[in-house]
Amino acid sequence: MRMKRSALALTVVLVIAAAARLIAGDPAPAATAPPAAPGELSFTAHNSVYNAEGRFASWHVTKLDIPGGDLTKGTVEIEVDLASVNEKAAKLAAHLRTADFFDVAKFQKATIVISGAKPSSEKSYTATASIDLHGVKGTCPVAFEVVSEKPLTIKGTATLDRATFGIGQPYDPADKYAPLNEVGIVLNAKLSD
Repeated sequence: MRMKRSALALTVVLVIAAAARLIAGDPAPAATAPPAAPGELSFTAHNSVYNAEGRFASWHVTKLDIPGGDLTKGTVEIEVDLASVNEKAAKLAAHLRTADFFDVAKFQKATIVISGAKPSSEKSYTATASIDLHGVKGTCPVAFEVVSEKPLTIKGTATLDRATFGIGQPYDPADKYAPLNEVGIVLNAKLSD
């Protein structure tokens, strides 16, 4: 009985304290926000009537291993929150989250592992992206350049065949709303401090 009274008293004190903060104009303590994405991960897709320009607001580097600063020996792993997909047309952004495309209720995350970098010029490289997306694993070539060495910042591009990963129906030229299979990807990322 004493424990119930103590719990009740504690609850009353907490409610009064919260009410006092609100009356005084103090905001409630903010919930901890997820860390900000270390750059921008965007995509473009096209059909006969629309050019989609989307991005993922929530993604982060889960592994960064660049022995001795040598990018050719390095690996970068990125995790993408697929529900964070956005597009300038809100209706399309909502549609991208459905089972017709990303199916975020079933597939919340995608992972991208970039490795095997080979220099193509002084600060430019080609590499392979191993992708786990929509329950399908595959690869695609990536090109990137080092924008800054301290902090290590890159800008990369890739072309992904969305049909390979089961994202939407394959392109049908008879359907003017069907997006092309090729999706352009751009990654601008600060990889280290």
